[in-house]
Amino acid sequence: MSATLISICIPAYKQPEFVVRAIQSIQKQSYKNVEIIISDDSPNEDIKIAIQSYISELNIKYYHNQPALKSPKNWNNAIQLSTGDYYMLLHQDDWLDSSECLSTYMAAFEANPKAQFVFCKNTAIQPDGAKITLQYLTSLLKDMGKRPNHILRANVIGPPSNTMLKKGVGVHYDEDYIWLVDVDYYVALLNKGYDYVYLDQHLVSIGLHEDQTTVFCRNNEDVIVKENIWFAEKMGKSAFSDILIYDYYWRLLRNYKIRSIQDLVNDGVEEHRILTVIKKMLSLQNKFPLSILKFGPFSKLLMTFSYLQRP
Repeated sequence: MSATLISICIPAYKQPEFVVRAIQSIQKQSYKNVEIIISDDSPNEDIKIAIQSYISELNIKYYHNQPALKSPKNWNNAIQLSTGDYYMLLHQDDWLDSSECLSTYMAAFEANPKAQFVFCKNTAIQPDGAKITLQYLTSLLKDMGKRPNHILRANVIGPPSNTMLKKGVGVHYDEDYIWLVDVDYYVALLNKGYDYVYLDQHLVSIGLHEDQTTVFCRNNEDVIVKENIWFAEKMGKSAFSDILIYDYYWRLLRNYKIRSIQDLVNDGVEEHRILTVIKKMLSLQNKFPLSILKFGPFSKLLMTFSYLQRP
């Protein structure tokens, strides 16, 4: 597979030092047939200037977006500009950890010709260099295809940087999302029946820092609530026959102190997008003080009663 072209798609915004680090990690790969797509949303040319010394050495295609596309539209743009047989969406603050990273992914595809995407262990790197393995609920890794919606409960695939896909995968990132954009994407992949391979190896490093969208969303809880309610609409009523999905939304409403439909509207959710099953949950929860709802055994019992009475 030495002639197979891999596209590394980097959606960029400011912070040229991160982009350079990502490029350097690609440069050291043993697998050399690579193109680097940089889709730059920066208001200046700092990234363009920073990568100049690498353009003569690597196959880099740089695009400066004016006006800025913003995430995740910029993600889709970077992928659409790629020409490879396989592609990775590598966020600018992430990097390929091992020099054999790309070769390992390609070997997995070669050994599993039906696979449409391959992903590795989700390893985050803190600013001090400490490593955190973020995979959890590992039982889901084996049967995600049977329970795609459970990615909502535990995104065991992790950030897009962990994943390499075959060209022609017919899924795009939903540009309405910020918080659940990767979850929505993976659920769509699995719902289409795409096969996958999980590599239990640290191949990609996910850089953590305070300027990330994840941090923004955690500090703006209305975004998290809004997108989860949108996602419930996308899944539809039938998804709530799964008690684990039902419990996820029960806890979401309780933990974010949502007490009424108006609270959801205030968080940016159009009322017509709120499923009846969500409204029924709210109606029951609102009959009890939050202090009681937060008592685990009582909340679990009440949730089970609500589940059995669901519309």
